[in-house]
Amino acid sequence: MLRFDSLLSAGKLPSTYLLPSEKGSLGMKWKWRTTAASGMAISHSAVLAEAFVLAGLVFYGMARGVRSDAIAIYVFGAAGAGALAFFIIGTVISKRTADRQHREDRDLLGAFMEHIPDNVFFKDRDSRFVRISRAMANYIGLADPADAVDKTDSDIFSSEHADGALADEQEIIRTGQAKIGIEEKETWPDGHETWVLTTKVPLRDKSGEIIGTMGIAHDITEWKQAELRVRHLAFHDSLTGLPNRLLLEDRLSQAIALSGRNQRCVGVLMLDLNRFKTVNESFGHYVGDRLLEAVTVRLKACLRDSDTVARMDGDRFAIAIPMVAANEGVERVAQKVQAALAEPFEIEGHELRISGSIGASQFPHNGDNPEILLKSADSAMYEAKKKGCATYCFFSPSLAQATHHQQKLEADLDQACNRDEFVVYYQPFVSTKSGCITGVEALLRWRHPEEGLISPHQFVPQLEEMGRMVEVGRWALRAACYQNVAWQQDGLAPIRMAVNVSAQQFFQGNIVDTVKSVLYETGLDPKWLEIELTESRILDGSEATIKIMRDLKRLGVSLALDDFGTGWSSLSYLRNFPIDRIKIDQSFIRDVTSQFAAEAVVKSILSLGRNLGIDCIAEGVETPQQRDYLKKQKCPEMQGFLFSRPLAAADCSALLRSTEHRFNHDPNTFEKDVVEPEECFRVQ
Repeated sequence: MLRFDSLLSAGKLPSTYLLPSEKGSLGMKWKWRTTAASGMAISHSAVLAEAFVLAGLVFYGMARGVRSDAIAIYVFGAAGAGALAFFIIGTVISKRTADRQHREDRDLLGAFMEHIPDNVFFKDRDSRFVRISRAMANYIGLADPADAVDKTDSDIFSSEHADGALADEQEIIRTGQAKIGIEEKETWPDGHETWVLTTKVPLRDKSGEIIGTMGIAHDITEWKQAELRVRHLAFHDSLTGLPNRLLLEDRLSQAIALSGRNQRCVGVLMLDLNRFKTVNESFGHYVGDRLLEAVTVRLKACLRDSDTVARMDGDRFAIAIPMVAANEGVERVAQKVQAALAEPFEIEGHELRISGSIGASQFPHNGDNPEILLKSADSAMYEAKKKGCATYCFFSPSLAQATHHQQKLEADLDQACNRDEFVVYYQPFVSTKSGCITGVEALLRWRHPEEGLISPHQFVPQLEEMGRMVEVGRWALRAACYQNVAWQQDGLAPIRMAVNVSAQQFFQGNIVDTVKSVLYETGLDPKWLEIELTESRILDGSEATIKIMRDLKRLGVSLALDDFGTGWSSLSYLRNFPIDRIKIDQSFIRDVTSQFAAEAVVKSILSLGRNLGIDCIAEGVETPQQRDYLKKQKCPEMQGFLFSRPLAAADCSALLRSTEHRFNHDPNTFEKDVVEPEECFRVQ
């Protein structure tokens, strides 16, 4: 234990030193301790003194015949003087021993404060610094830690941060309760901000009275900046910087609520760029991206500050127009957008001409929520495209054919559950280092009798609305686990099987018991099953969520965070949740080789993963350039069409049996190569 003698130099503490109480817990009680003489040295002196006295008594008894009072006095005096001399010698020796121990403790504390990389500080009851570590002195720009003595946070940080720190420390002094693992934002006088993860505890004397506070702070600025970048891109398009669909729907909800109270309308425009595909094919994606950026600038210029323009996907944009007067106001905005696009664009030395097809819908006439309004505007946009370029069209009941088609699919979906029309496809994960298959992801598909295979984003939301997702999700989990066992029984080496779990399954389907029973029924070893959780739909930081995840981990399965970056993406999730892998969303991978912002986010996510011991998987890898970039950044695994599309069970079996092949740049071929057994998927 360290004794904090060096606090004496500040003149704040008496000539004693602090020692952490071995009985303390989170309160970290402290007690005063004075320098004590060595018990053994004192006992030795006492024994010697007793020996002298006994010797004197013996001598006195032997000399009884010739003794006199003077002799007696002399004998006892000599014995007492000897005892006193030995006691003094013992005391001096013990004090030197204690002083040496004291110096060693002080040197240990000094070394600790000099070399610990975190910010360590001690404060008195008035929140004035008593001592700080060398790292903290460097952090706040002081040449010598002693220069911090008697300073307060207000001498270093902005008043906002200083007031917050003072309030926290006074609360600790008042209540005696420590503050552990608190994320604090520090604002400096020049305006820049930093973040630290801080623990502060009360400092007590031997009577239990609180005499100050002590704390340690770890700089997490880089982590927080990466978290903020990821969060920004979760609600903004990485190329144009515009809001994405999530943020647009949020703003539409607010506009609908406000307009409903004021008896006004909300307009929604869906814009699709004509001839954009031709630009991409003729001049390349780089020119296409620059064109999208230029379109963004023009759209912003012709809208009010209260309007919102968002990029939906590809060459589609949506515009929310709050507090507008019926058709006239919406139509006027549509005309301004058409005029803005009519002028040619000068991009990289090319004069490009495009136009836009616009569909319009309104609240409250065409819907009362963002989803319906956007769907109605989308239907009107397709009608506008049928009429020719550079036109706009308002939604009307006659355009409800597309909606009717969707309703028919929903009706068929209810029957699909009873007719066994669902199938599971499998898409491999590939090692970035070796190019070998490391696992597969189970993907649900609907084999519609008329429409063919339908992807999950077209029917999973409807299944959840119908309350059937728990049932279908359990079926998919059983099918995937049985397939993994079947592959092993056929002589294939065990691989990881990843299965997506919806929010409805996670919170309403008793997912822990479901996974446990499926593992028991199928006989699959839990270590070969991975449960994928979608960040934006599941992770809310609640105790219930954490408990479910921990219970799943106790079963022996691994957990992956799917579509990382598209939800709230908090650093605290990665710190507190038992996540084994994070899957970087394909929206970031798509632009990683062409957009600096996307590249910065991917690097940040990979860095966070390495720092927290969490593996990363890149989704949506479609080009050799993306593969090479991820290999350079040492991303452990990849997944995407570059390697393989989702495959039926039989086709995936054939792929897994190609044990002496690994993926190369051509997604339709394999590259034969000699691979070490431990590196590649192999037959046992």
